[in-house]
Amino acid sequence: MIYDAVLEHTTHIPTEGMENSEWLERRRSFIGGSDTGAVMGLSRYGSPLTVYLEKKGMAQIEENDAMLRGSIMEPYIRQLTQKEFPNMEIEEAAFIFQSKVNLFMGANVDGFIFIDAEQQKELPLSADHITNKCIGLGIHEIKTSQDGYGFSEDEIPDAYYAQVQHYLAVLDLPWAILTVYIISKNKIRHYPIMRDDTFITRLIAAEKDFYDNYLVPGVMPAAMGLDAEEDLITGMFQGGQSTLVLGDAEKRLCADYVEFKASIKVMEEKTKAIANDLKALLIQKAQPGQEMKISAIAGSYSISWSRYNMTRLDTEAIKKAGLYEQYSKKSETGRFSISEKAS
Repeated sequence: MIYDAVLEHTTHIPTEGMENSEWLERRRSFIGGSDTGAVMGLSRYGSPLTVYLEKKGMAQIEENDAMLRGSIMEPYIRQLTQKEFPNMEIEEAAFIFQSKVNLFMGANVDGFIFIDAEQQKELPLSADHITNKCIGLGIHEIKTSQDGYGFSEDEIPDAYYAQVQHYLAVLDLPWAILTVYIISKNKIRHYPIMRDDTFITRLIAAEKDFYDNYLVPGVMPAAMGLDAEEDLITGMFQGGQSTLVLGDAEKRLCADYVEFKASIKVMEEKTKAIANDLKALLIQKAQPGQEMKISAIAGSYSISWSRYNMTRLDTEAIKKAGLYEQYSKKSETGRFSISEKAS
């Protein structure tokens, strides 16, 4: 194997023949690269709270279409990379790795790449952005993206950058190549990522704080207000048989909720009043025209007000025709509310 040196300074567990349930249980025992962005607050799809719930076995991240697609396409993307750079040695990783220095850190990498000096000279010109930086052993991380969101010519999403730096820290390697296949464009891109020790210092500190102060003592982190948190928590809902009695900390949260919700209502009313003032003013000042739009400028602000037609289903007519039950679809929903008793 091209990554024998990595085996010498990590604890490693073979994944060949491992059941998915065992793989998930192993992942819960350490902070992995896909957790890093969430722990550091760099992800749109996770937070310290979602990682905590998953690690504690309170919630399970269900495999969605994007995750399944990524698993299925990984070998194909590896083959595309090998075909594009035939002189690189590319190998799939067959282990879960764990740091011997920071025991709370683990890595489940997609694979490794080895480029020696002679191979580097023989790589095609299209690999200049890689050959100028990468030599020896590095990590190969593989992603898929439907439309390439967050991937520019030289930038990747922050959460993926944190993930790769986490892997470089655990495996003590100097560089990685992140390969992404953008499905809508049928295009593959390669991003060389060099080890950033300053970032890794921040990363380890954040992960250690999360592990020592939340995971080990069982202290639930505060939510960040992400949709991913709401989706995960809603999926955990099973109902209860009695009324819970909560303490002063929860009482303060309820008070904050009621106060913030009232503030939002006030701000929404003020916003609506200002909008109506401006709309009335635009009507008064605008010259009549055929376009269903009025534009205005107020200093550095641009104002646009337009009208357009919408087509909606006439549910009453559908019900009268006896078609509503036939074509309606039931789904589960929920309601969460807090109210304060009158003293």
